[in-house]
Amino acid sequence: MNAALVRSSLHLGLLQENEPGIDIVLFRDERLAGVIEAAFPGRGLFLGREARLDPHPLRFVRNVRANRQYYRDVRKRVEALGIGRLILFLEGEPLERSILAWYRGKVELWEEGLSHYVDLTTPLWYAARGCVQILAGFYPRGALVRRADRGGMLVRDRFAARNLTLASPVLAAPEEQVLVIGSPLVEDRLISRAVWTRGLAAIAGVSPWPVRYLPHPREDKAALPALLASIVGEGGAGVTLAPEPHGIAPHAQAHGYRAFLAPVSTALLDLGAFGASLFVADLFGQRRISRVLRGWADNPVDVAADEAALRAFFAERAGD
Repeated sequence: MNAALVRSSLHLGLLQENEPGIDIVLFRDERLAGVIEAAFPGRGLFLGREARLDPHPLRFVRNVRANRQYYRDVRKRVEALGIGRLILFLEGEPLERSILAWYRGKVELWEEGLSHYVDLTTPLWYAARGCVQILAGFYPRGALVRRADRGGMLVRDRFAARNLTLASPVLAAPEEQVLVIGSPLVEDRLISRAVWTRGLAAIAGVSPWPVRYLPHPREDKAALPALLASIVGEGGAGVTLAPEPHGIAPHAQAHGYRAFLAPVSTALLDLGAFGASLFVADLFGQRRISRVLRGWADNPVDVAADEAALRAFFAERAGD
């Protein structure tokens, strides 16, 4: 029996292309139920998820107890399946760590995005996050560290081991516009809204073409049009919300762009348009992330260190 624990559409895409005959698709987010059923009919198994922190004392205690019981319940359900080979995509999350603590079958760790290759957050940030999870009753062992011991796993990915594949979308013909792919930097409290605004204004001021913004799923799309309307770059250039659809692959298939930018996003890898793509974390105050991306030997996407590098990139794209 072969199983995979998925958390995103990227994971499903990798499974469909590399392991279409998987027996069981485990998942914990209800939003994936429909796409899993469409891709793997009758093979999805919903595990549920932990309860979030609640400031009310009684509900807090109840949620902590429920979370501790959750991992015991998952173990009973998964052990009963008789899985001999398990594919994971995340190694540092409580559910996956709890399974790794008792599972004795074959484990494969497949790429889940940029974080598979490089640590985009600091060890201190991750440890603080782990402390909050422990407080909430999440599985505690290994909570303060980012990586699992990969020694007993088969690691598969697209850019380092190169033993996974994922077809790039067929991009629409280029139009005279630029796409900035959003990241939840504000939502994760890595930057302020003011820094986010300045970064977008800098891009708008340098870009020779109109700038569109494609939001990350965790950003508030309802509030974005008003926020973007307040951004004014050099010469009065602005930023507008990209039209639907908002998923990166269907969007890039429906709308053409001369260039794709992102502070930090796996979407730049998934598009496969490496010559037309650029990481711009420095413009959003994320110098550490920028250094990490520049130091990643297998990174197929260039990294701009400043506005001058962005101008050079646009000049090259204009000449294509």
